[in-house]
Parts: sequence; C-alpha cells; structure tokens
Amino acid sequence: MHIHPFCKEATMGDLEKVADVMWGAGTLKRKRMRRMLDQIAYKTSIDDYISLMDKYKIDKAVIVSFNITTAFGVCMVTNDDVSNLVARYPERLIGFGCVDVPASDAMEQLDYAINSLGLKGIKLVPPVQKFDISDKKYDSLWKKMTDLGIILWTHGGHQVSTKGSVAKYGHPLLIDEVAMRHEDLPIVIGHMGTPWFWDTYSVVLRHPNVYVDISAHYDLYGYFPWDAYTKYNIEHKVLFASDYPLIQWGAIVPAVEALPISNGFKKKIWGENAMKLLDIK
Repeated sequence: MHIHPFCKEATMGDLEKVADVMWGAGTLKRKRMRRMLDQIAYKTSIDDYISLMDKYKIDKAVIVSFNITTAFGVCMVTNDDVSNLVARYPERLIGFGCVDVPASDAMEQLDYAINSLGLKGIKLVPPVQKFDISDKKYDSLWKKMTDLGIILWTHGGHQVSTKGSVAKYGHPLLIDEVAMRHEDLPIVIGHMGTPWFWDTYSVVLRHPNVYVDISAHYDLYGYFPWDAYTKYNIEHKVLFASDYPLIQWGAIVPAVEALPISNGFKKKIWGENAMKLLDIK
C-alpha cells in the first residue's frame, strides 16, 4: 500500500537540496544517504522494482508522489511521473498522487491528479508539509476527495527522515475529527501511527472509514497491539505496506511472516484487506 518510485524514470529534482532537506546539511547521515540518492536517481529503474516485486511475490503496489514544495521547495516524484509509471505497468502499479495542501492551488492539483491523470488516491505527509489535517479550512479538499470516490493515505506518527518536520502534525488523533466530518472518505493511517500505536488503534476502531498500514517500522512490530485488532474484530482494517526503498522488502516481508498472529490475519494483511479497499476483483 505504499512505495516510493525513486528511480531514473521519475523526477528526483536537485539531489543536493533533497539531501539537505531529508537529512540535514553537514550531517553524517546525509553523507551516507547522499550516495543512495545517486543510486536511485541514475541507476535504478522501475523495471528493477517489478523484478523485486516478483521476487517477494508482491502482485500489486501503490506508488506515490511526494510534493513538499511549500514547506521545503522540493518535489520528489510528480503526479505526472506516477501516472507515466502506472501506464508502463498497469497490472502491477496503482497510482496515488500527492497534493501540496498548503498551496493556493491545492484543489486544482487534486482535480488534475484524479480527473486528468486517473490516479486512484492521494498521499499526504502533514509533518513534512507542515499543516494540521484536522483544521476545518481544509474540509473542502476532503469533501472533494469523497465526491471523487478516492482513498486518502496520510502519514501517521512522527517523521524521522526529514529534518525540520513537525511531529505533532502526524498524531493519529488529528485524523479522528476528519473521519467524523467525512464519514464516506476512506482514510489510511500510514506507518502504524508510530509511536502512537494505541491512539491509532482507537481511531481505527472507532471509525469504519479508517484503516492502518504497517509500513516502515517493522522493528517496532512488538509494540503494535495485534491482539486488540483481533479481539475487537478489526483485523480487516490492517494493510501491508513497506515504504520501499526507504525500507527494503527483504527486511519487512520476513518480519510480517514472523508475526505471532493467525494465518488468517496474515492473509488479510498480505492482500485481502487491500483488495477490498481498492476494489480489486
């Protein structure tokens, strides 16, 4: 339910600026990760993604764009990029666009992504885009998404890979109000809402239209309340996602396979839940 098509067929922008934004100028992490940016921007192809999906038996993947222009002056992968990549592999890739919510033309961006490019959902990262998703001034956007019949994926939890992000804007309880005001809008809270696992559980439990994905923080699976999702009959609301290439499939797939949950629950996570949400026959 969540991969970044960081590859040579996509727009990566000024890699020096991207590195500064993501990891901070002059930091050791930036120096290490800068080499990764060169690898994905110049040597990695979307064909490589598909080969790895085959290796790990991933039939379909939601690919996303990443627009943080207002907050940081960076757009890594555009909505047009996502549309073009989906066109190359329409049976394997599902496109979600990104809207720069604080921008004055956010509504136009949404309309273009869905009505012109044919993307199936919208991905947001409030901590990095620096906006409060619960603020009523954005309700027209959520209403438009509802009218369009699409899915809203939003970053849940703090954000550790972008220097200057605002952690509080990733708190899952901000989704609570959005879900109440827009009951027909399917919302996926990304990354388990880390570190607010129980708050995320509360929002997923209380709202029929809210789901959670288990991307990125596989090393924290021991803190996720799997048993509560089972006990309160909401196993159908948990979705597999990776955050690839920031997290490698070779690490997260075995972590999910090793979870101390029932095989039936795992089947739901691996694909049954996503197929229903995405209306895949």
